[in-house]
Amino acid sequence: MIVTLRNNKKLMPNRRSYFKPSSYQVIKAEYNKAAGATFNFKKATPAQLKKIRACIIQKRKREARNFVIIICVAIPLIGFGIFKTFQSFSFSTQKTDEQSIKAKNEEQYMFYIKDGDSWLLKQHYFNAVFQYKKALQLFPSDFEANYRLALAYSYRCQYDFEDCGIGMKLTQKLEDQFPSNQNIKKIKSVFVHWGE
Repeated sequence: MIVTLRNNKKLMPNRRSYFKPSSYQVIKAEYNKAAGATFNFKKATPAQLKKIRACIIQKRKREARNFVIIICVAIPLIGFGIFKTFQSFSFSTQKTDEQSIKAKNEEQYMFYIKDGDSWLLKQHYFNAVFQYKKALQLFPSDFEANYRLALAYSYRCQYDFEDCGIGMKLTQKLEDQFPSNQNIKKIKSVFVHWGE
């Protein structure tokens, strides 16, 4: 087996032949050897050489100009694409965060309102006031939370004889904002009657 391997190795060309330099002279010699003839070079006149040189220079200038134009167009486009990608990514995550915070606040707000309503039905007016105040911390200008808080204050004033002044101020503020609302006028009448 060793003899076979050695013989196969001898059949393979030398490694140095793989890396034989391929210069112009070597290629010319290989062509002459294969074709059995020599290269047929035509001599160019100085005018022809000058014309060829001018064509090559003009071609290189054209290629350089095209390259500069491509670079001038490509770099701003790539920069704009990166900016838009970054901008949409950052703002979309920011919008998503803002939307999730808003949705969470709305969910908490609805919980406080419903919990306040259930305390109001159970006639635990202090707890109802507490829950409505929590809802107002999330959305201070919301009419429903302000109205329900005024309603809870009216029940506290009517049955517990407490918070009549606070309820009257809140009802007055709501009446100034919504002068035609009859429910606010009914609540105000409770404060007028029981608050004295």
